[in-house]
Amino acid sequence: MKKKVLFISIPIVIIVAAVLVWFFAFRSTGEYIKDVDKAELDKAFNLLANSYLDDGESPEVYYTDFIAAKGDKVGEGEQEVSVSEGVNAQDFYADNSEEFKDIPTSFTEYSGQVKGLGYLDDAEYVVNVDKEGMYYLTLDYISITKGMSDYTASVLINGESQFQEAKSVVFTMKWTDTKDFTTDKYGDEMPPTQTKVDEWDRSPIYNNTYVSTTPLCFYLNKGENVVTIKNESSAGLVLGSMTISAAKDNTPSYKDYAAKHSSDKVVSKDAYQLINAIDYTRKNSTQAIYESKANSALTPFDVDDDKLNIMTWNEAGTELTYSFEAKETGLYKLALHMQNNKDEFSSFAKISIDGEVPFAELNNFEIKSDKSGWQNVKVADKDGNDYLIYIEKGDHELTIKSEISPVMEAYRYALLIEQHVTQFQLAITKITGKDVDRDRAWKMTKYIPEIKDYLEAYQTLITHMRFLLQDYSEDGNEGAILAYLDQAELFIEKDLEYPDEIALYTANLTGADNSVLTSLSNFTTGLLADKLSLDAIYAYGDSKIPRANQSGIKSFGIGVKQLVNTFVSKKYSNDITKEDEKTVTIWMNKAVTYVDLIQKMADTQFTPETGIKVRVTPMPDANKISMAVAANETPDLALELSSFMPFDLASRNAIYNMANFDDFWQTATRFPSGSFVSYVYNEGVYAIPETTDFNAIIYRKDIFDSLGLEVPNTWDDLVKILPTLQRYGMNFYHNIGVADVSYKWFYQTTPMLLQNGGKLYEDDGTRTAIDSKEAVAGIQRLGDLFTKYSLPTSVGRFFNSFRYSQLPIGIIGMEDYTLIKNGAPELSGQWAIAPYIGTEQADGSINRTFVANGQGAVMFKEKGQDPKSAPTDKQKDAWEFLKWWTSQEVQTNYAYTLRSTYGKNYFWLSANLEALKDVPMDEGDKQIVLEQVNYVTDVSRTPGQYLLERTISNIWTTMVFDGTPAQVAVDEAKLEVNREIQRKMTELGFFDADGEQIKDYVIRGKDWIEQKQNEARGEGGIE
Repeated sequence: MKKKVLFISIPIVIIVAAVLVWFFAFRSTGEYIKDVDKAELDKAFNLLANSYLDDGESPEVYYTDFIAAKGDKVGEGEQEVSVSEGVNAQDFYADNSEEFKDIPTSFTEYSGQVKGLGYLDDAEYVVNVDKEGMYYLTLDYISITKGMSDYTASVLINGESQFQEAKSVVFTMKWTDTKDFTTDKYGDEMPPTQTKVDEWDRSPIYNNTYVSTTPLCFYLNKGENVVTIKNESSAGLVLGSMTISAAKDNTPSYKDYAAKHSSDKVVSKDAYQLINAIDYTRKNSTQAIYESKANSALTPFDVDDDKLNIMTWNEAGTELTYSFEAKETGLYKLALHMQNNKDEFSSFAKISIDGEVPFAELNNFEIKSDKSGWQNVKVADKDGNDYLIYIEKGDHELTIKSEISPVMEAYRYALLIEQHVTQFQLAITKITGKDVDRDRAWKMTKYIPEIKDYLEAYQTLITHMRFLLQDYSEDGNEGAILAYLDQAELFIEKDLEYPDEIALYTANLTGADNSVLTSLSNFTTGLLADKLSLDAIYAYGDSKIPRANQSGIKSFGIGVKQLVNTFVSKKYSNDITKEDEKTVTIWMNKAVTYVDLIQKMADTQFTPETGIKVRVTPMPDANKISMAVAANETPDLALELSSFMPFDLASRNAIYNMANFDDFWQTATRFPSGSFVSYVYNEGVYAIPETTDFNAIIYRKDIFDSLGLEVPNTWDDLVKILPTLQRYGMNFYHNIGVADVSYKWFYQTTPMLLQNGGKLYEDDGTRTAIDSKEAVAGIQRLGDLFTKYSLPTSVGRFFNSFRYSQLPIGIIGMEDYTLIKNGAPELSGQWAIAPYIGTEQADGSINRTFVANGQGAVMFKEKGQDPKSAPTDKQKDAWEFLKWWTSQEVQTNYAYTLRSTYGKNYFWLSANLEALKDVPMDEGDKQIVLEQVNYVTDVSRTPGQYLLERTISNIWTTMVFDGTPAQVAVDEAKLEVNREIQRKMTELGFFDADGEQIKDYVIRGKDWIEQKQNEARGEGGIE
């Protein structure tokens, strides 16, 4: 019986197992939906687009709207026109070569008329066409500066911008490198320096988000048209001729292309060719960077030493061009050995051969995401049938360009909902006020009858977005990026249940944590971002290509070897011992990428010029210096130290007074006066600035325009606009309100004190001066912003609050600026920065003083050296290095090389004022930063200053949370601060045990530094 049961059971188990295997292996894991009705879609779109417009105002037109309206009207013919009021290239060179010393030698080879455009300058082209319709515009251009940023411009047709994307067209720089993969001291390869291609470029116009795969189309009327190109970025752009051609795409389909080449044969096995990703000949973005991955399936690879073996990028429009030699004439297959790390969503690429796309299917070739890691992406149709590409024997170029056009229609709808939901929430708040009465029986549809229509319109557009994108998502509508749409719909459905009570649930619309707005912002960010890595391109015929991933056995073996290396290899050691006596030893408090670059520049520039050898070593922990001082094992120099460290080291007699160098103050003229304040100790100067920061005001232009507000110039101006902001549930962000940080630093607490004429110390430095009338007034004014005018005392993350409209204005520095610039693409064009808010003085001027901390370099004393003694030979060598390192040319090159080699996240804001003028920023923003640097200062460091910083922090807390007046709080705290200052000064030898001062201590601030710099300028300062 048991055998019979067993006999019957085994087949049943096998059948069940087979069914389960089939179910999980072959079932469709995604949910797919049908599209909405076209009329319903148009109705929803028009409702949202035309809401909240002023009388006579038209809705914003985006490129997808523009093409939908006029895309079927194509122009005719092609013509080339010269720029109006242009001159020949030779005359331009003669007139401008003194001002622009970096004009490339190829400039004068241009045969047409040229016109140079400074910031906000424009050029006009007069065009006559025989047929109205859509045209492409192609321009000749060149950069005549060392700047590494692409140029941004706007395009007007007959005085009007035809769509939003026309306000931000891009003229990209082209880049190449030497392929000289030098190695660091551990044998790991370092990326070579990127070199801008200084040649005339001829390129059709795209916008900076690459909304379309084809160039932007512009609508020209029959007859005469005026095309205006306005430079919206920085100086140095020169334009030549423009070509206007009918917006026709003559690229054949693959079916027609294959028919044309039906008699051609697939090439033989001998024609196989591997094109290594790192061997590109040029690229159009510094964001395409080298990386090294430890994977034996990548080329090249070494288990012990890092080899640069892949190119990675994350932005649409990134283009890489490769040269290769076809060994035979015939039909080739292509495959890309690459990785798409986008979350369960496809990326797209345009593939060109010799500048031409062979057939239409390669305009937006889909690259699916793959969780398994590296994949061989065969250039094939959706059924896996290889595309065969005809290539003749000889030299060719292959170009891969990251595209995003297939998702831009969905992006447009998401952007519309984001913009509308922000205005919708404002409209609700105008009715209810900031503090909604939760006990009132709201009937909001009486005030806004369209509430239900708006919410249903959101649902309609989201459904259409799902339909447009579901084929590109790994799991259909259940993919990771589309999950953000699920979240948005949940909030919409909640509000649809009780539309009359929507006033109680506006957080569902625009809440900073979870809402329709946050969900769609995350959706658009994920949609536009690429995460692509390329190892190789295979061109082949009747042959196999290498496997995509390394075997499990190899992977395990590599992992074991790498583990062993962590114990035996010097590259994993934190040892930062000194070099020989003749070499200047330098510790740098930065990641190895920064250190390697400065070492490379020193080896190739500084040492050959001076004969002085240097060794730069990463310092993983700045606290290592304290131990080194105690053990008398210090280097000669330390770079990138926080602003408080030089004072601590100087007070312990550990570092050298750089003012002892004869040319110190001449060198000091390179930097903002305020950057030295914290480096001065009793009239000695113990550090030299390397980097700086700025404070500015950032604001949402769209919200300020909607509310009719002006950007505040003074704190009084701010107070005037706060009631309007707060009426709509918004506010101003003061950087003292960073959440989860109870201790407030000087840079947060003291700017208003200084703007009001207050000081932190008496001139002799032995007592605090925060009890002066001016200081108390400044401290009280700061407290009033939070007690009387209700600024938020705790802000989790300003980036989110700014992005989602809760805080549409606030104080930022470089870190927040970069984050918003790169992390909120949907806000492009909707925000701007303005000068830091100041305090009006008696003479009518505005004092905009702010406190910011950069990093600086210190020089260590030699054993037993007297503080006032002349520098030793070794210190003279170290000083020569510091002068070289902080010079304009080196700082500019370092900033540019760092960014071009490792990407825009590596930003270096030099303290050298001349180098700061070359920082790769939009010109308008840069001018504000340059203006603000004149107001930067730091806080003088004195013995006991740490207690003063803590005390001012506590004073602010008691004012804001306990209601204590500033005068009372100051009077209660100043005696303790004075006692601590005297105690520390006694410890350092300025007072004796009886409290009598036996040695002078002098506070020197910004005015004294400016005086010294001005005196040095009179003697001939150094750049």
